[in-house]
Amino acid sequence: MDCGSDAPLTCQRAMFSLPDGHCYLNSAYMGPLPVRVQQAGVEALVDRSFPGNITPVDFFEPAERARKLCAQLVNAKAESVAFVTSVSYGMASIAKNLSVRRGQNVVLLGDQFPSNVYPWREWRARGVQIRTVDAPDAPWSSARPGESRAARWNEAVIQAIDCGTALVSVEQAHWTDGTLFDLAHIGETCRKVGAAFVIDGTQTVGAMPLDLEQIRPDALVVHSYKAMLCNYGLGFMVLGERFASGCPLEQSWLMRQGSEKFSGLVEYEDRYVEGMRRFDASLRANPVLIRMLEAAAALLLQWRPERIRRYLFSIERGFVVRVREMGFEVADESERAANLFGLKAPPNFDIESCLAQLADRHIHVSLRGSMLRVSPHVYNDETDLERLAQALEAVRPR
Repeated sequence: MDCGSDAPLTCQRAMFSLPDGHCYLNSAYMGPLPVRVQQAGVEALVDRSFPGNITPVDFFEPAERARKLCAQLVNAKAESVAFVTSVSYGMASIAKNLSVRRGQNVVLLGDQFPSNVYPWREWRARGVQIRTVDAPDAPWSSARPGESRAARWNEAVIQAIDCGTALVSVEQAHWTDGTLFDLAHIGETCRKVGAAFVIDGTQTVGAMPLDLEQIRPDALVVHSYKAMLCNYGLGFMVLGERFASGCPLEQSWLMRQGSEKFSGLVEYEDRYVEGMRRFDASLRANPVLIRMLEAAAALLLQWRPERIRRYLFSIERGFVVRVREMGFEVADESERAANLFGLKAPPNFDIESCLAQLADRHIHVSLRGSMLRVSPHVYNDETDLERLAQALEAVRPR
């Protein structure tokens, strides 16, 4: 197994139990579970079968181990990490603790994932305007600086932010096509006007670097069942000082000072535990979910997000050249995620029929909007992408 060295990462398919004959290029839909993560869940489930072996410590220590590992993945402090059941849960917690005024605006990406849209639409009833920045009609790749689709989209986001902006909430990479957004520039612009800056990192955290010390968002929310290769039902968020005295969605006994002493739980305590633990969802005490999250985060730290990103780009380059020759548009590496990217089909290409024919060949990709979304991970190699390229060649109109 590859460890956290500087040596190039190699294909990690042996660490998974993927069925033979299937070409799984769909981690942005749901990431497969590494065997080690599966084992962590099974072991926790076996332990749960006899509660006599479960002590009060088991409600807390696994969460603290996982909290530290999740913080390391994004270069944050463990004290700033809280566990969430979903992106919707995290965004609802954030929305509850932000104040908005009539006449202010919220800046979002066009076709952004719904969990990062619906909470802010609720603010329309308070007189807040939603500014949706759609993808421009521009070439996906351009030799002229600032003329590509990604460059123009990023610039449009910056231009949408003004002194009336209360919140900017975006993705590190767009979930439909992998377009990267300049989080450092967006964050700097938000700070200049006093806007809250929120990031949904579900599609990228674990598979590419994200340095929160540098970017300094007010909040990051990550569900772990996609790029983090973990189970559905538990992820994490990282909260900045704006939320230091905030009020969580839940008023759980787990998040009160002294809660480790079960004999004293009826001595009700108004004080929360330290850091952002007050925002933890109670489900973090589920032994299966928290131990699987711990195992997944530890494995990703061994592989290292930057090495994963470099590996994925290395296996994609020949594929990108080939599909461009077929007439597909693909963004350049500097402007897209490595673990998630869209193919814009040439004219007269029946993308839905293509998806069905790929499924018949046991090639797993997704259709998101009008994009054929390809999302490899560490279990893929060049042969998987060659198989997809051959299939696209076979099904495209002549």
